[in-house]
Amino acid sequence: MASGSTLNCSHLEQSPAEIFLELFKYIPLHQLYYGFYNLNQRINDILHSVTELSLTLNKPEDIDDAAVDFFASSIYHLNVQHSSAVKFNRFPSLRSIVSLLPRDRQLRCIKSKDLPNLTHLTLRFAAIWDCEIMGRVCQRIISNQFPKLRYCSLWPPVFDIESVIIQTPLLTHIELNEGNLDDLCVVLNSCPNLKYLKMLVSIYAKAPTKPIQSSSVKRLNVSFICGDPNWLDNFDHLLSLLPNIKRLFFHACVVQMDFNRLSSILNKRLLHLRYFQCEIHSIRFPIKLNTLRRYHSLFNNIDLENIDDNDCRCDGLKICINGEKKD
Repeated sequence: MASGSTLNCSHLEQSPAEIFLELFKYIPLHQLYYGFYNLNQRINDILHSVTELSLTLNKPEDIDDAAVDFFASSIYHLNVQHSSAVKFNRFPSLRSIVSLLPRDRQLRCIKSKDLPNLTHLTLRFAAIWDCEIMGRVCQRIISNQFPKLRYCSLWPPVFDIESVIIQTPLLTHIELNEGNLDDLCVVLNSCPNLKYLKMLVSIYAKAPTKPIQSSSVKRLNVSFICGDPNWLDNFDHLLSLLPNIKRLFFHACVVQMDFNRLSSILNKRLLHLRYFQCEIHSIRFPIKLNTLRRYHSLFNNIDLENIDDNDCRCDGLKICINGEKKD
């Protein structure tokens, strides 16, 4: 039995390096280091060739680890679950950062000179005391200081509407959580190739004060904060900035739904709309559902449900509508 195990191990060690590299993609970084490092020189050489590794930092001290030191140049994806400062320049190949609760000292570390290969940046709820710090990060993002950045998620976005416009051509996907419409204008004017926008509209949003040059956004996913009394006005203002939308997804939680105005806004603003999907939570719907289809050509499939205990938006009913225009 022992000799058979030795034989199998020997066969595995003689496998092509490509098999090891494919296998190592599925092994967590620390297990990879402590399980394989120093088995033999060939395995060490293969470990040095590994790329596209992911690292999660649960605590600030997690970065001070032999495995992290060994694989630092191979780490492409970093998930930060603490709010302290991070030396991002430790990871020269970094492509993606997700930070769950960044604070001022961590935001100060997000610098273009330390992150030349960054393509994806997600900043979850930023617990900031100094808005200027978040503002500086946002300004770097839309000033092409991260020239490879393609996707960005900000919460909250903090943009200076008076800033000089610098084109950021590679940024095609962006999420703005609790953003206002002036924030969006800055983004649209800076990102000529933006295709996908996801936005949680701030309850303090107002009509935009700045014009936009053009909009290339084709897909919109928009939500409104529960109980926002002005959500339809803001929805109208929002769509006025995005006339080329072809696919629309939206969520709202309201006291009473005005389908007549909703359909009027859609018909007026989105002449190129091909696909529509929405989820509306409301205490009451003051119409008969069998008449809802006449409001808009994309109100095709309608499903009315009771809101279950796991849904915390509001009491009442949930209506789901979707439809697609056929060529």
